[in-house]
Amino acid sequence: MTGWQKVAALTALYVVALLWANWAMVRRVRGAQAARAAWTAPEFDAVFAGCDPRVAPAVREALAPLYGEGVVPRPEDTLKRFLHLDNGEIEDLAAGIVARLCPVAAPDTRVVPALPDVAALTRYVDAQLRR
Repeated sequence: MTGWQKVAALTALYVVALLWANWAMVRRVRGAQAARAAWTAPEFDAVFAGCDPRVAPAVREALAPLYGEGVVPRPEDTLKRFLHLDNGEIEDLAAGIVARLCPVAAPDTRVVPALPDVAALTRYVDAQLRR
């Protein structure tokens, strides 16, 4: 094999590997989309049945711009890793939801505790409304 033949063979191998990796990623994304399509707003609300009935819809509404149209958040979605929010954005999001649900309540000046996922955010908002 000459030098150019080796280059061509390695390039062809690289292209095949790249196509295989992309196809595997496309299959994973389609599977995730199908799983998320099965998750509905009433199911999200049912997870938080013990909370104030206004909380789950308010959290869904506040998170809607981050998910896109027609996608319902899942309780296990992480705020930092999945939604790429930093601590300040999480605090603003939580304070905004609480202010929208209870505008006459005095704002909590303490720092919002670490909220790892959507479920923790929903429980935090519920606890703020109950205090």
